[in-house]
Amino acid sequence: MHVERGIRQLWNEFERVGKRGDEFIISLLETASKAFPQTAEVGGSPEKVHEGADFSIAIEIGKDAKTGNALSYMMNAPGLSPHIAIMGRTRSGKTRTGLNMLEKINFCSGKKLPFLVFDYAKGDIAGNKEFINSVDAIVIKLPKTKIPMAPLALSSYDDEKIKLAARRFVDTIKSVVRLGPKQADACLRIVKEAYERAEGSAPDMEDVLSVAEELYLAEGKQPDSLLVTLRDFADFQIFRSAKHGEEHDIFKKMHVIDLSSLPESLRKICVFLMLDRLYSEIMERQNAPMDSKGYRQMRLIIAVDEAHNYLPCKQPTLEKFVRESASKGVAIMLMSQSPDDFDQPKYNFAKEMGLVLVFSCFVQKPKMLEALLGGNVEPQLMSQLPAGIAKTRLPNSIRPIDIRTWIP
Repeated sequence: MHVERGIRQLWNEFERVGKRGDEFIISLLETASKAFPQTAEVGGSPEKVHEGADFSIAIEIGKDAKTGNALSYMMNAPGLSPHIAIMGRTRSGKTRTGLNMLEKINFCSGKKLPFLVFDYAKGDIAGNKEFINSVDAIVIKLPKTKIPMAPLALSSYDDEKIKLAARRFVDTIKSVVRLGPKQADACLRIVKEAYERAEGSAPDMEDVLSVAEELYLAEGKQPDSLLVTLRDFADFQIFRSAKHGEEHDIFKKMHVIDLSSLPESLRKICVFLMLDRLYSEIMERQNAPMDSKGYRQMRLIIAVDEAHNYLPCKQPTLEKFVRESASKGVAIMLMSQSPDDFDQPKYNFAKEMGLVLVFSCFVQKPKMLEALLGGNVEPQLMSQLPAGIAKTRLPNSIRPIDIRTWIP
Protein backbone atom coordinates (compact mmCIF):
# COMPACT_ATOMS: atom_id res chain seq x y z
CA MET A 1 0.00 0.00 0.00
CA HIS A 2 2.87 2.35 0.80
CA VAL A 3 4.50 1.70 -2.58
CA GLU A 4 1.18 2.15 -4.40
CA ARG A 5 0.56 5.46 -2.63
CA GLY A 6 4.03 6.66 -3.66
CA ILE A 7 3.45 5.68 -7.27
CA ARG A 8 0.14 7.54 -7.33
CA GLN A 9 1.79 10.67 -5.95
CA LEU A 10 4.50 10.47 -8.59
CA TRP A 11 1.88 10.06 -11.31
CA ASN A 12 -0.11 13.05 -10.03
CA GLU A 13 3.04 15.17 -10.10
CA PHE A 14 3.87 13.92 -13.60
CA GLU A 15 0.44 15.03 -14.81
CA ARG A 16 0.68 18.35 -12.95
CA VAL A 17 3.78 19.34 -14.94
CA GLY A 18 2.07 18.45 -18.21
CA LYS A 19 3.75 15.03 -18.58
CA ARG A 20 7.05 16.70 -19.40
CA GLY A 21 9.92 14.44 -18.39
CA ASP A 22 12.45 17.21 -17.78
CA GLU A 23 10.01 19.22 -15.68
CA PHE A 24 9.10 16.08 -13.72
CA ILE A 25 12.74 15.43 -12.76
CA ILE A 26 13.28 19.09 -11.84
CA SER A 27 10.12 19.04 -9.71
CA LEU A 28 11.30 15.97 -7.79
CA LEU A 29 14.71 17.51 -7.16
CA GLU A 30 13.18 20.77 -5.94
CA THR A 31 10.76 18.93 -3.66
CA ALA A 32 13.59 16.91 -2.16
CA SER A 33 15.76 19.97 -1.57
CA LYS A 34 12.92 21.86 0.11
CA ALA A 35 12.28 18.91 2.46
CA PHE A 36 15.67 19.64 4.04
CA PRO A 37 16.12 23.41 3.66
CA GLN A 38 18.79 23.64 6.36
CA THR A 39 21.14 21.43 4.37
CA ALA A 40 20.40 22.70 0.87
CA GLU A 41 23.55 24.11 -0.69
CA VAL A 42 24.14 26.69 -3.34
CA GLY A 43 27.62 27.33 -4.63
CA GLY A 44 29.06 25.08 -1.92
CA SER A 45 27.61 27.04 1.03
CA PRO A 46 24.38 26.31 2.95
CA GLU A 47 21.39 28.51 2.23
CA LYS A 48 20.29 30.86 4.99
CA VAL A 49 17.29 29.70 6.98
CA HIS A 50 15.55 32.23 9.22
CA GLU A 51 14.09 30.44 12.21
CA GLY A 52 10.88 32.05 13.42
CA ALA A 53 10.44 34.10 10.24
CA ASP A 54 7.38 33.73 8.02
CA PHE A 55 8.06 34.59 4.37
CA SER A 56 4.90 32.95 2.98
CA ILE A 57 2.73 35.07 0.69
CA ALA A 58 -0.83 33.80 0.28
CA ILE A 59 -3.03 35.78 -2.10
CA GLU A 60 -6.71 35.30 -2.86
CA ILE A 61 -6.98 34.99 -6.63
CA GLY A 62 -10.77 34.66 -6.95
CA LYS A 63 -13.65 32.30 -6.29
CA ASP A 64 -14.47 28.88 -7.65
CA ALA A 65 -17.05 29.56 -10.38
CA LYS A 66 -19.07 26.49 -9.33
CA THR A 67 -18.92 26.51 -5.53
CA GLY A 68 -18.24 30.17 -4.81
CA ASN A 69 -15.43 29.18 -2.44
CA ALA A 70 -12.51 31.59 -2.19
CA LEU A 71 -9.31 30.29 -3.76
CA SER A 72 -5.84 31.30 -2.63
CA TYR A 73 -2.40 30.76 -4.05
CA MET A 74 0.90 30.55 -2.18
CA MET A 75 3.15 32.30 -4.67
CA ASN A 76 6.42 31.31 -2.96
CA ALA A 77 5.48 27.82 -1.78
CA PRO A 78 8.35 25.31 -1.48
CA GLY A 79 9.04 23.47 -4.70
CA LEU A 80 6.86 25.73 -6.85
CA SER A 81 7.74 28.55 -9.21
CA PRO A 82 6.71 32.07 -8.09
CA HIS A 83 6.22 33.19 -11.70
CA ILE A 84 2.71 34.06 -12.90
CA ALA A 85 1.20 33.99 -16.39
CA ILE A 86 -2.09 35.74 -17.16
CA MET A 87 -3.47 35.29 -20.67
CA GLY A 88 -6.48 36.69 -22.45
CA ARG A 89 -7.55 38.80 -25.40
CA THR A 90 -8.19 42.53 -25.17
CA ARG A 91 -10.76 43.48 -22.50
CA SER A 92 -10.82 39.97 -21.04
CA GLY A 93 -9.60 41.32 -17.71
CA LYS A 94 -6.04 40.02 -17.68
CA THR A 95 -4.43 43.36 -16.83
CA ARG A 96 -7.12 44.16 -14.26
CA THR A 97 -6.47 40.78 -12.62
CA GLY A 98 -2.72 41.27 -12.69
CA LEU A 99 -2.94 44.66 -10.99
CA ASN A 100 -5.37 43.29 -8.42
CA MET A 101 -2.90 40.52 -7.59
CA LEU A 102 -0.08 43.04 -7.23
CA GLU A 103 -2.21 45.03 -4.78
CA LYS A 104 -2.89 41.92 -2.72
CA ILE A 105 0.75 40.86 -2.77
CA ASN A 106 1.69 44.35 -1.67
CA PHE A 107 -0.77 44.09 1.22
CA CYS A 108 0.22 40.53 2.22
CA SER A 109 3.91 41.37 2.28
CA GLY A 110 3.34 44.38 4.52
CA LYS A 111 4.19 46.78 1.67
CA LYS A 112 7.80 45.66 1.80
CA LEU A 113 7.95 43.85 -1.53
CA PRO A 114 8.76 46.24 -4.41
CA PHE A 115 7.62 45.64 -7.95
CA LEU A 116 8.45 46.97 -11.39
CA VAL A 117 5.66 47.20 -13.98
CA PHE A 118 6.28 47.78 -17.68
CA ASP A 119 3.23 49.53 -19.22
CA TYR A 120 3.66 48.95 -22.95
CA ALA A 121 0.76 50.10 -25.05
CA LYS A 122 -1.52 52.90 -23.87
CA GLY A 123 -0.31 54.04 -20.47
CA ASP A 124 -3.50 52.63 -18.90
CA ILE A 125 -1.66 51.23 -15.88
CA ALA A 126 0.29 54.43 -15.28
CA GLY A 127 -2.98 56.36 -15.61
CA ASN A 128 -4.84 54.14 -13.14
CA LYS A 129 -4.73 56.53 -10.18
CA GLU A 130 -6.58 54.16 -7.87
CA PHE A 131 -3.96 51.45 -8.39
CA ILE A 132 -1.00 53.85 -8.25
CA ASN A 133 -2.23 55.39 -4.99
CA SER A 134 -3.06 52.05 -3.36
CA VAL A 135 0.48 50.72 -3.82
CA ASP A 136 2.22 54.10 -3.57
CA ALA A 137 4.02 53.57 -6.88
CA ILE A 138 6.33 55.96 -8.68
CA VAL A 139 5.21 56.57 -12.28
CA ILE A 140 7.96 57.16 -14.80
CA LYS A 141 6.47 58.48 -18.04
CA LEU A 142 9.01 58.25 -20.80
CA PRO A 143 10.63 60.24 -22.24
CA LYS A 144 9.46 63.13 -20.04
CA THR A 145 10.87 61.47 -16.92
CA LYS A 146 14.10 59.50 -16.96
CA ILE A 147 14.54 55.97 -15.66
CA PRO A 148 16.61 56.28 -12.46
CA MET A 149 19.44 53.97 -13.45
CA ALA A 150 22.47 53.82 -15.71
CA PRO A 151 21.86 50.79 -17.95
CA LEU A 152 25.54 50.07 -18.61
CA ALA A 153 26.65 50.29 -14.97
CA LEU A 154 28.52 47.28 -13.53
CA SER A 155 29.55 46.21 -10.06
CA SER A 156 33.18 46.37 -11.21
CA TYR A 157 34.86 47.20 -14.48
CA ASP A 158 37.27 44.36 -15.11
CA ASP A 159 37.79 43.06 -18.65
CA GLU A 160 35.61 39.99 -18.24
CA LYS A 161 32.55 41.90 -17.01
CA ILE A 162 32.96 44.52 -19.71
CA LYS A 163 33.06 41.81 -22.38
CA LEU A 164 29.90 40.20 -21.00
CA ALA A 165 28.13 43.57 -20.73
CA ALA A 166 29.08 44.46 -24.31
CA ARG A 167 27.76 41.11 -25.53
CA ARG A 168 24.48 41.59 -23.65
CA PHE A 169 24.11 45.02 -25.24
CA VAL A 170 24.62 43.61 -28.73
CA ASP A 171 22.16 40.77 -28.07
CA THR A 172 19.58 43.29 -26.87
CA ILE A 173 19.90 45.47 -29.98
CA LYS A 174 19.82 42.38 -32.24
CA SER A 175 16.63 41.12 -30.59
CA VAL A 176 14.73 44.19 -31.85
CA VAL A 177 16.73 45.66 -34.75
CA ARG A 178 17.99 43.55 -37.63
CA LEU A 179 21.80 43.59 -37.54
CA GLY A 180 24.08 41.76 -39.94
CA PRO A 181 27.33 40.12 -38.76
CA LYS A 182 29.39 43.20 -39.60
CA GLN A 183 26.99 45.51 -37.76
CA ALA A 184 26.96 43.24 -34.71
CA ASP A 185 30.77 43.18 -34.68
CA ALA A 186 30.88 46.97 -35.02
CA CYS A 187 28.41 47.35 -32.15
CA LEU A 188 30.55 45.12 -29.95
CA ARG A 189 33.65 47.19 -30.68
CA ILE A 190 31.75 50.42 -30.06
CA VAL A 191 30.51 49.41 -26.62
CA LYS A 192 33.90 48.08 -25.52
CA GLU A 193 35.54 51.34 -26.61
CA ALA A 194 32.89 53.34 -24.71
CA TYR A 195 33.70 51.41 -21.54
CA GLU A 196 37.42 51.95 -22.08
CA ARG A 197 36.97 55.71 -22.45
CA ALA A 198 34.79 55.81 -19.32
CA GLU A 199 37.88 54.71 -17.35
CA GLY A 200 36.35 52.54 -14.64
CA SER A 201 32.82 53.90 -14.69
CA ALA A 202 29.67 53.40 -16.75
CA PRO A 203 29.34 55.05 -20.17
CA ASP A 204 26.05 56.72 -21.06
CA MET A 205 24.14 56.11 -24.30
CA GLU A 206 25.45 59.46 -25.52
CA ASP A 207 29.00 58.15 -25.00
CA VAL A 208 28.19 55.04 -27.01
CA LEU A 209 26.76 57.19 -29.81
CA SER A 210 29.83 59.41 -29.83
CA VAL A 211 32.13 56.41 -30.29
CA ALA A 212 29.83 55.02 -33.00
CA GLU A 213 29.82 58.24 -35.00
CA GLU A 214 33.62 58.45 -34.82
CA LEU A 215 33.95 54.85 -36.04
CA TYR A 216 31.47 55.33 -38.89
CA LEU A 217 33.26 58.50 -39.99
CA ALA A 218 36.72 56.90 -39.77
CA GLU A 219 35.65 53.83 -41.74
CA GLY A 220 33.50 55.73 -44.23
CA LYS A 221 30.31 53.92 -43.22
CA GLN A 222 26.89 55.22 -44.16
CA PRO A 223 24.22 55.53 -41.42
CA ASP A 224 22.39 52.24 -40.93
CA SER A 225 19.88 50.66 -38.51
CA LEU A 226 22.47 50.42 -35.73
CA LEU A 227 23.51 54.06 -35.87
CA VAL A 228 19.90 55.25 -36.21
CA THR A 229 18.92 53.25 -33.11
CA LEU A 230 21.79 54.66 -31.06
CA ARG A 231 20.88 58.18 -32.19
CA ASP A 232 17.25 57.63 -31.17
CA PHE A 233 18.31 56.56 -27.69
CA ALA A 234 20.63 59.52 -27.29
CA ASP A 235 17.98 61.93 -28.55
CA PHE A 236 15.26 60.70 -26.20
CA GLN A 237 17.60 60.50 -23.16
CA ILE A 238 15.60 57.74 -21.53
CA PHE A 239 18.03 56.82 -18.77
CA ARG A 240 19.64 58.88 -16.03
CA SER A 241 23.27 59.73 -16.69
CA ALA A 242 25.83 57.58 -14.90
CA LYS A 243 27.57 60.83 -13.99
CA HIS A 244 24.74 61.49 -11.51
CA GLY A 245 25.34 58.17 -9.74
CA GLU A 246 24.90 54.53 -10.68
CA GLU A 247 22.68 53.52 -7.75
CA HIS A 248 18.96 53.00 -8.24
CA ASP A 249 15.94 52.31 -6.01
CA ILE A 250 14.23 49.57 -8.06
CA PHE A 251 14.68 47.11 -5.18
CA LYS A 252 13.25 49.55 -2.65
CA LYS A 253 10.13 51.13 -4.20
CA MET A 254 7.24 50.39 -6.55
CA HIS A 255 7.72 51.66 -10.09
CA VAL A 256 5.48 51.80 -13.16
CA ILE A 257 7.34 52.55 -16.39
CA ASP A 258 5.04 54.14 -18.98
CA LEU A 259 6.55 53.30 -22.38
CA SER A 260 3.56 54.28 -24.49
CA SER A 261 5.00 57.55 -25.85
CA LEU A 262 8.19 55.97 -27.20
CA PRO A 263 8.68 54.54 -30.69
CA GLU A 264 7.90 50.83 -30.60
CA SER A 265 11.47 49.61 -31.11
CA LEU A 266 12.74 51.83 -28.31
CA ARG A 267 10.07 50.48 -25.94
CA LYS A 268 11.43 46.97 -26.31
CA ILE A 269 15.11 47.90 -26.18
CA CYS A 270 14.47 50.11 -23.15
CA VAL A 271 12.87 47.22 -21.24
CA PHE A 272 15.58 44.77 -22.27
CA LEU A 273 18.36 47.15 -21.20
CA MET A 274 16.72 47.51 -17.79
CA LEU A 275 16.39 43.74 -17.49
CA ASP A 276 20.05 43.32 -18.50
CA ARG A 277 21.16 45.68 -15.76
CA LEU A 278 18.90 44.14 -13.10
CA TYR A 279 19.79 40.58 -14.08
CA SER A 280 23.53 41.14 -13.71
CA GLU A 281 22.92 42.77 -10.34
CA ILE A 282 20.53 40.12 -9.05
CA MET A 283 22.66 37.15 -10.04
CA GLU A 284 25.59 38.51 -8.06
CA ARG A 285 23.52 38.37 -4.87
CA GLN A 286 23.23 35.42 -2.52
CA ASN A 287 20.12 33.29 -2.88
CA ALA A 288 17.17 34.79 -1.01
CA PRO A 289 16.81 33.27 2.48
CA MET A 290 14.04 30.85 3.41
CA ASP A 291 12.00 30.44 6.57
CA SER A 292 11.98 27.16 8.46
CA LYS A 293 9.05 25.87 6.34
CA GLY A 294 10.88 26.43 3.06
CA TYR A 295 9.15 29.64 1.94
CA ARG A 296 11.67 31.84 0.16
CA GLN A 297 11.77 35.56 0.87
CA MET A 298 10.65 37.61 -2.14
CA ARG A 299 12.72 40.62 -3.16
CA LEU A 300 11.12 41.90 -6.35
CA ILE A 301 8.25 41.30 -8.76
CA ILE A 302 8.69 42.27 -12.42
CA ALA A 303 5.37 42.56 -14.26
CA VAL A 304 5.34 42.80 -18.07
CA ASP A 305 2.06 43.90 -19.63
CA GLU A 306 1.38 43.07 -23.30
CA ALA A 307 4.15 40.48 -23.05
CA HIS A 308 3.35 39.13 -26.53
CA ASN A 309 5.38 42.08 -27.83
CA TYR A 310 8.51 40.87 -26.03
CA LEU A 311 8.33 37.06 -26.01
CA PRO A 312 9.10 36.55 -29.74
CA CYS A 313 12.18 38.81 -29.62
CA LYS A 314 14.59 36.00 -28.66
CA GLN A 315 16.10 38.27 -26.05
CA PRO A 316 18.18 36.01 -23.79
CA THR A 317 17.90 38.03 -20.58
CA LEU A 318 14.12 37.69 -20.33
CA GLU A 319 14.49 33.93 -20.69
CA LYS A 320 17.27 33.86 -18.09
CA PHE A 321 15.12 35.85 -15.68
CA VAL A 322 12.32 33.30 -15.96
CA ARG A 323 14.69 30.33 -15.63
CA GLU A 324 17.12 31.53 -12.99
CA SER A 325 15.75 34.34 -10.83
CA ALA A 326 13.35 32.43 -8.53
CA SER A 327 16.11 31.37 -6.14
CA LYS A 328 17.13 35.03 -5.87
CA GLY A 329 13.64 35.97 -4.66
CA VAL A 330 12.39 37.43 -7.95
CA ALA A 331 8.98 36.67 -9.48
CA ILE A 332 8.05 37.40 -13.09
CA MET A 333 4.44 38.18 -14.07
CA LEU A 334 3.73 37.98 -17.79
CA MET A 335 0.40 39.28 -19.12
CA SER A 336 -0.24 38.30 -22.73
CA GLN A 337 -2.99 37.58 -25.25
CA SER A 338 -2.82 33.80 -25.66
CA PRO A 339 -1.06 30.65 -24.40
CA ASP A 340 0.44 30.41 -27.89
CA ASP A 341 2.59 33.48 -27.16
CA PHE A 342 4.58 31.60 -24.52
CA ASP A 343 5.68 28.74 -26.77
CA GLN A 344 8.58 30.22 -28.71
CA PRO A 345 10.80 28.23 -31.12
CA LYS A 346 13.79 28.01 -28.78
CA TYR A 347 12.13 28.30 -25.39
CA ASN A 348 8.76 27.60 -23.82
CA PHE A 349 8.20 30.29 -21.20
CA ALA A 350 5.04 28.63 -19.90
CA LYS A 351 6.85 25.65 -18.41
CA GLU A 352 8.41 27.92 -15.76
CA MET A 353 5.11 29.46 -14.65
CA GLY A 354 3.78 28.55 -11.21
CA LEU A 355 0.31 30.06 -11.56
CA VAL A 356 -1.50 30.26 -14.90
CA LEU A 357 -4.78 32.10 -15.50
CA VAL A 358 -6.30 31.80 -18.97
CA PHE A 359 -9.18 34.15 -19.83
CA SER A 360 -11.14 34.23 -23.06
CA CYS A 361 -8.67 33.93 -25.94
CA PHE A 362 -7.96 32.30 -29.28
CA VAL A 363 -5.78 29.19 -29.13
CA GLN A 364 -4.08 27.51 -32.07
CA LYS A 365 -1.91 25.07 -30.11
CA PRO A 366 -4.16 22.66 -28.14
CA LYS A 367 -1.18 20.78 -26.69
CA MET A 368 0.11 24.02 -25.22
CA LEU A 369 -3.22 24.60 -23.50
CA GLU A 370 -3.27 21.05 -22.16
CA ALA A 371 0.27 21.35 -20.83
CA LEU A 372 -0.65 24.54 -18.98
CA LEU A 373 -3.96 23.43 -17.51
CA GLY A 374 -3.90 19.63 -17.54
CA GLY A 375 -6.70 17.46 -18.87
CA ASN A 376 -8.41 18.00 -22.20
CA VAL A 377 -9.54 21.57 -22.84
CA GLU A 378 -11.34 22.35 -26.08
CA PRO A 379 -9.57 25.35 -27.66
CA GLN A 380 -12.79 26.70 -29.17
CA LEU A 381 -14.37 26.85 -25.72
CA MET A 382 -11.64 29.21 -24.53
CA SER A 383 -12.98 31.99 -26.76
CA GLN A 384 -16.42 31.55 -25.18
CA LEU A 385 -15.43 32.08 -21.55
CA PRO A 386 -17.60 34.76 -19.90
CA ALA A 387 -16.05 38.03 -18.79
CA GLY A 388 -14.28 37.70 -15.44
CA ILE A 389 -13.92 33.91 -15.72
CA ALA A 390 -10.54 32.24 -16.23
CA LYS A 391 -9.35 28.67 -16.30
CA THR A 392 -6.54 27.69 -13.96
CA ARG A 393 -4.97 24.70 -12.33
CA LEU A 394 -3.96 24.94 -8.71
CA PRO A 395 -1.12 22.97 -7.08
CA ASN A 396 -1.97 19.35 -6.24
CA SER A 397 -4.70 19.38 -8.88
CA ILE A 398 -4.57 17.50 -12.18
CA ARG A 399 -7.58 19.18 -13.80
CA PRO A 400 -8.42 22.78 -14.67
CA ILE A 401 -11.16 24.68 -12.88
CA ASP A 402 -13.08 27.84 -13.70
CA ILE A 403 -12.34 30.75 -11.41
CA ARG A 404 -14.05 34.13 -11.19
CA THR A 405 -11.47 36.84 -10.65
CA TRP A 406 -13.71 39.88 -11.16
CA ILE A 407 -17.36 40.75 -11.69
CA PRO A 408 -18.33 42.68 -14.87
